[in-house]
Amino acid sequence: MADQINYGSIPPEWPFPVKYDTENRIETDVLVIGAGVAGSMAGLMAARRGVKVAVVDKAPIGISGSGGAGLDHYLGCHSNPDCAVTPEEYMVLPPQGSFDGRSGDHRSYIQMKGSWDNLLELERLGLKFRDEDGEFAGAPFRDSETKIMYAYDYKTKDTIRLRGGAHIKKHMRDGLAKEKNVTLFERVMITQLLTEDGKQGARVVGATGLNEETGEFYVFSAKSVIMNTAGVSMQGTGTWTFNSEMFGNGYRSDPRNTGDGIAMAWKAGVEFLSEEQFGQKVYTGPFGWPWYGIGNSDNTWHPCTLVDNKGKEIPWTDVYGNPISAMKDRTLPAEGQPYMGHTRPSPYIDPERVKSGEYELPLWADLSALPEDERRAIWGLMVGNEGKTRISIYDYFNKAGFNPDKDMLQCPVMNPEVYGNRRKDWFQGEPNNNKFWKADTLRGIATDWNQMSNVEGLFASGAEAGTGGAGAGSSGAYAGNRAAEFAMKAEQGRISEAQIAAEKERVYAPVGRMNDPEACVGWKELWMGMARVMQQDCGDFRTPVLCQHGLMWLDSIKKHEMRMTYARNPHELARVLECESRITVAEVYLYLCLANFKAAEEGAGQDKCMFGKLVDGELITTYKEDKWWLKPPYAATYLENYEKCRALEKGGQVL
Repeated sequence: MADQINYGSIPPEWPFPVKYDTENRIETDVLVIGAGVAGSMAGLMAARRGVKVAVVDKAPIGISGSGGAGLDHYLGCHSNPDCAVTPEEYMVLPPQGSFDGRSGDHRSYIQMKGSWDNLLELERLGLKFRDEDGEFAGAPFRDSETKIMYAYDYKTKDTIRLRGGAHIKKHMRDGLAKEKNVTLFERVMITQLLTEDGKQGARVVGATGLNEETGEFYVFSAKSVIMNTAGVSMQGTGTWTFNSEMFGNGYRSDPRNTGDGIAMAWKAGVEFLSEEQFGQKVYTGPFGWPWYGIGNSDNTWHPCTLVDNKGKEIPWTDVYGNPISAMKDRTLPAEGQPYMGHTRPSPYIDPERVKSGEYELPLWADLSALPEDERRAIWGLMVGNEGKTRISIYDYFNKAGFNPDKDMLQCPVMNPEVYGNRRKDWFQGEPNNNKFWKADTLRGIATDWNQMSNVEGLFASGAEAGTGGAGAGSSGAYAGNRAAEFAMKAEQGRISEAQIAAEKERVYAPVGRMNDPEACVGWKELWMGMARVMQQDCGDFRTPVLCQHGLMWLDSIKKHEMRMTYARNPHELARVLECESRITVAEVYLYLCLANFKAAEEGAGQDKCMFGKLVDGELITTYKEDKWWLKPPYAATYLENYEKCRALEKGGQVL
């Protein structure tokens, strides 16, 4: 019998040349870290200002980021000509649900104000969103003149369906590749921000990186840096849950979003907004259902009819609990509701009516009960373009014989939760006593009207500036312009060779331990241990003492297990470094909790706290009343500030 190979100790031959000793020095004007929807648009707009731009992503840019798998709708496009609510009106109206999508400050306004111009730029790059061939002519969601198709709220018209959203990132990469001022670096993981003279809180002057295929080291020197690494993803960062083999399951966020940007910004002395935002563990984590392969009628499948196992229709109600009988009312705000937002009408049954036998589980999403245009819009436009569904759901289900004209898909049982009208499974029970935090829980880096952080020269866009999804593009475009303007006036900063040397030593340490018998911890074990700390010490019930215990536990892991990790090739090395970022992100969450406890003790309230940085081991917090990011010379209104900051834009296509 042939000897069997134990791949646990002997990995397959690495297919790329390994060049751990190679160092590449790159000098640019603007460095864009992360090239998802926000980062790609940031790089494009910065380059059009005439500055030299380096765009870096640890994945292929044509599929990277949370938009890399596709987008079915463009949310928050309040500047489109047909929208019934302007960005200015939106900012003063009460939020509609906890998942409103706004950060409640100027960052939301920036995203909304530039959203329509950004969509037109995407159209010029090749993205299709109009119904040019009249496939949906006469549908209630289609405008006959502009041929634009809207989703969810057919009255407000703030969300636009995308015909070619599955390929949005390909169009953006192609656009970047055509810009003569842009250099693309793919499969390069940024590991640390470089600051002037290596001092925390000093002006950012570049970053270091690692090539995940060859192991080469990169040193980027830049006049300004834009952070677009998408914040924190529940399935990517896995701060509370661990399952490496089920990375891609669950909700939309890219599993590569492992919190690297949050970690490096925290270490550089960047301040973050501190609001907590709890969410749904059965949907968003690695064990969650693939949302668009089941009938989630409150999102992509809206306004799908639900029936019980005997075919009895589940009644719909508006946001005030009033019954809805007409199909059209499912797509309109309730009487007295200014706009739908994320507080949408939805089907609902009281669990007691299930227990009594009036309704029989499971529930089913019945597309056949919808008008034909609604049915084709869901199973085609929406499911055919949304992230993680084009192949895994739409193509596979169709090949398996699924027919939306007659077949149904199982739907999660619905029950009201504290998050507006968002629902989750009530019959599955709680896996433990911890309520895991929603993807992108951190509200992002605190930025001013130029989208620059408290660290000079460091800008942020997309989820890291409080705006995600399709609207990240307008946030990125704005940040790209502002970072370019900064670079036009700035000189190259002083890079610290000592800081580079220390980072290189940290990065390659797991490779150097390959012959160390004490190096017995792989990246998965390191990740799993960190997740256990957060489950125990940062769950639904927390106290300052418990948070301090969590920080002590994480510090112990850093001093012991993290120094026992190994990497057999550049791929594993990148995974180990991601786990080190995860540990830093976990520390950030715990410090966030402590900052909010401190704010409550001082009578400020959690919504008034802005937590900042560690200085000599001490947590420094500030309060929103200070509003350093909104101090003079800023004007009084959103519109005045927006126009004031855009006044320097000249020539070319700028947003």
